[in-house]
Amino acid sequence: MPNKRITVLVFIIVLAIFFRFWQFTSIPGGLYQDEAMNGADALTSLKTGDYKVFYTNNNGREGMIVWLDALAIKFFGAEPWVLRLFPALAGILAVLGLYFLAKELFGAEIALVSSFFMATSFWAVNFSRIGFRAGLMVPILIWSFYLLIKGFRLQKYIYFIIAGILFGLGFYTYISFRFAPVLALLSFGPLIVKKGTKQLWVATLIFIGAVFLTALPIGL
Repeated sequence: MPNKRITVLVFIIVLAIFFRFWQFTSIPGGLYQDEAMNGADALTSLKTGDYKVFYTNNNGREGMIVWLDALAIKFFGAEPWVLRLFPALAGILAVLGLYFLAKELFGAEIALVSSFFMATSFWAVNFSRIGFRAGLMVPILIWSFYLLIKGFRLQKYIYFIIAGILFGLGFYTYISFRFAPVLALLSFGPLIVKKGTKQLWVATLIFIGAVFLTALPIGL
């Protein structure tokens, strides 16, 4: 059975890759204004070497999408599809991460179904094929919550540290991530209060510290 699940998961990931990269250089055609501005700032950062945590153009944007666009342009050139490369990869990482998160919460069967729907659903595919910074937020949120759950279950600090760093990086993706601490509090707060062991409180403080230090530059 485990081998069969792995086979199904691999199939789902291949499906996710197909839907996100089929005719990737031509569909959708052209660039949205936000994508073009990301690319313009990426070109400027490549030219000047000035990489900002927050870019003020276009009503302000967190810096991660521009950094990644600059990296993609450096390796593949200034083409429209290049600005969509990392959001597409983020979409695939979200599908994989959802499997592990759902498996922790509900079991392998539901995890496979969840990942399949994310791999094939219109909106998930659509925003994986557009160079919007919002797409970067999804895998970070999924993987950080998965690592937090693993940390609570296994009581190992390393999971809380990595989860905290990832969670902190989320603040560099999209403005809506500022609501993520509320989600974390609602999801894990009751568990912390219920168990309330010293080790769990220490682990929670480690997570908060990692988040704070990682997000501090953009917070300032």
